Amino acid sequence: MLPWATLALVALNVALFWHPLRSPRGTCLSVRMVWDQGQWERLFLAPFHHLSASHLLLNMATFFCLGRQMEMEVGSLKTGAVLLALALLGSMLYLALNLLLAATTGDSWYRDHCAVGFSGVLFSLEAMGRQVDPFPVAAMANSGFAITTRWLCLLECLILAVFSPRSSLMGHISGILVGLMFAFAPFRLGIA
Repeated sequence: MLPWATLALVALNVALFWHPLRSPRGTCLSVRMVWDQGQWERLFLAPFHHLSASHLLLNMATFFCLGRQMEMEVGSLKTGAVLLALALLGSMLYLALNLLLAATTGDSWYRDHCAVGFSGVLFSLEAMGRQVDPFPVAAMANSGFAITTRWLCLLECLILAVFSPRSSLMGHISGILVGLMFAFAPFRLGIA
């Protein structure tokens, strides 16, 4: 079975990179552009636009592995619906977190910070799978202490923020939180 939903979303991301609807600055997600100026279409555009070929390649290679795996387990239709829901919910949570940070810190940077890319969805997928089926990556013999993959996506998120400071930490954290929401939701949809 071909992973049609995964392939379609990879094709969409590649097509929008080569023929963007707008520039990344015109599609990026920020509190100022969406909530202050009412550019709600950015909720849908931002996840599918990328800043560079390397940004696109890294996101799509990772997505192909994660998306294909989920699609083989639950089917194309459910996978497509879940992926689009993750993209939209991740975008909305990203805005809410930045609005909260702007209000609590008084720093307008959080209202202006603009993000694009599919990595929030990737962190959602990773968080969903790692919560439902964690496995140990390190253990101390006879102590009962084990480090599992349960928190690995958070560690990856922090490492990425250190080594790629231009990446959107809030976008990645939003993705993780949405993935956790899906992993622990009562309706779980038979995912992961």
